[in-house]
Amino acid sequence: MSYWSQMYARPQRAERLEVQNGEARFESLMAKKLSEKDRSFAESLKRQFEDGGKLSPKQIECVEKMEQRYSPESQLKRERWAQSYKAEHRPAALICANYYVTTMYFRDLSVKIATDEDFVPTEKQFNAMTKNKYAQKAIIAATAPPAFPVGSLCKVRANFNLVSNPKLHDQMGLVVANHAKGLYASSTILVNGTNVKLEDRCLKAAQKKKK
Repeated sequence: MSYWSQMYARPQRAERLEVQNGEARFESLMAKKLSEKDRSFAESLKRQFEDGGKLSPKQIECVEKMEQRYSPESQLKRERWAQSYKAEHRPAALICANYYVTTMYFRDLSVKIATDEDFVPTEKQFNAMTKNKYAQKAIIAATAPPAFPVGSLCKVRANFNLVSNPKLHDQMGLVVANHAKGLYASSTILVNGTNVKLEDRCLKAAQKKKK
């Protein structure tokens, strides 16, 4: 075969196989409560099947995966997860969602969790969003007791990596508010008559004066 023939040769059509009990399987699948995305895909496959009674091996694999995903066993597992999520896991998901909406990660999922109380992420989505190291930091920051409670005295660390304003270094402050959000808990402190918001890692305990 010449170079040009190879360049412009038509790609071979993928092998197509008969779908065993295809009509009954599609009828059963379409009767289930499919997601909008899955229903659209299933309808597309069904039309191709009705056109010739055959599908490609990859398409048949997709049909089998949908059948498994919407089997009674899988449905029961999802129902149990939904109950468990609403009873135990939504607070952690909400903490992570409030953190991730400020980033470029999990944004669409975070918005759904934060704005729709009835929305239930899949168990896989929940684990991916809450089990990573950043999410764990956010959960700890939101649930741990404040390191510097309101009304306590603290001192700003003299560390340019943490506090860029040198005028704040080694200054005493009075904690007036705590903020349990983000990767690191933060506090608003009153320093020389001005409220300043800093992460708690920028602060240290005020040393008591020796008598």
